[in-house]
Amino acid sequence: MVSRYLVPGLIVCTIFVVPALGQKGGNATPAAAKKADSGQAPSEQGQAAKAPKGLKGAYVGKFLIGAAGDLRGYSDSELANIKANYDILTPENCMKPQPIHPSEDRYSWRTPDALVKWCQDNDIKVWGHTLLWHAQTGRWFFRPGADGQPVTRELAMARLKDHIMTVVGRYKGRVLGWDVVNEAISDRGSGKTENLRNFGWYRQIGPDVLTLAFKWAHEADPKAELYYNDYGIESGAVKNTGKHASSMLLLKRLIAEGAPIHGVGIQGHWHLDTNLADVEKAITNYASLGLKVCISELDVTASGSNTGAFPRRWGRRAPISAEALEKQAQFYAKLFALFKRHSDAISRVTFWGISDRRSWRSRQSPLVFDAQLEPKPAYQAILDVGLGKKKSAKP
Repeated sequence: MVSRYLVPGLIVCTIFVVPALGQKGGNATPAAAKKADSGQAPSEQGQAAKAPKGLKGAYVGKFLIGAAGDLRGYSDSELANIKANYDILTPENCMKPQPIHPSEDRYSWRTPDALVKWCQDNDIKVWGHTLLWHAQTGRWFFRPGADGQPVTRELAMARLKDHIMTVVGRYKGRVLGWDVVNEAISDRGSGKTENLRNFGWYRQIGPDVLTLAFKWAHEADPKAELYYNDYGIESGAVKNTGKHASSMLLLKRLIAEGAPIHGVGIQGHWHLDTNLADVEKAITNYASLGLKVCISELDVTASGSNTGAFPRRWGRRAPISAEALEKQAQFYAKLFALFKRHSDAISRVTFWGISDRRSWRSRQSPLVFDAQLEPKPAYQAILDVGLGKKKSAKP
């Protein structure tokens, strides 16, 4: 999804590495680490040191826990929070086609290079996002060639292949995987067809552009995991209608055409009334195709029913009541209980941001840390599910 925090790709921040503990909101575990002179016996101190810490610790051995962000201008506390809670980081904007490749003869590497280096230095994996998208893609991809003639299918293909080979090749071995294709399916449709968007790459090259993109990405980095990523593709899963049915048709075609696709990302821009039965059925349906599933851009609004677009009314963030925060916590608990049930199929759960302050849906308080980086009730609810402290009913 598009962030409110778009900044030109050449802006770079100097990233300072700080200890994960002792920062406001840095570790955010239920209890702070005790010092050696706390009165604990040595064996008790050793057990405390081995106890899981942060979100990633609660789900170790189940699936990776991730967050999204570009790291530009992040505070010491924010960086410490990432190190304490997440296994993997998705660049929110800086690897999208427009920011990383603003013109045909120029790439902007500084921000993504700094992000990848920081993650390597801090033992955090990186997930690449994204290679082919109808949005945030430079217009130059579709402009006339050197002869002044309208762009042909062949020229568009050559430009896209060069882009994918260059970007994926640069980070070969340093990025775990890629959202190769992002949001190819239109929002409205019966589910009887793939219902692809009818502009941009899909008009210029055709439906086979998706298969080509996967093949080029695999050629550039044969060991990278390659996913299709989209929002709302869980909708209609129980009845096999709508966007979910279209996604199943698309994925089956990609597999039949030999696309080296390893998984599918359900973005997860949800609200308190999201149909969890559809979410669960979508996971099992995708797994039945032999694909891994990730929840790639998770956030759950504590107010409103917006499911994957910018808030309709901009303005100051309205206060969120304690009751709404508790409902949000309960919903997150149900979600993560569902994810645990299907941990054999789920590879990763990534939150789309690290706090409400840095969320593209900030006015609806969708994440588990508030704008001051303090843990919300949802944080503890997710920890409890991961550690088996509470039973959450099935949806």
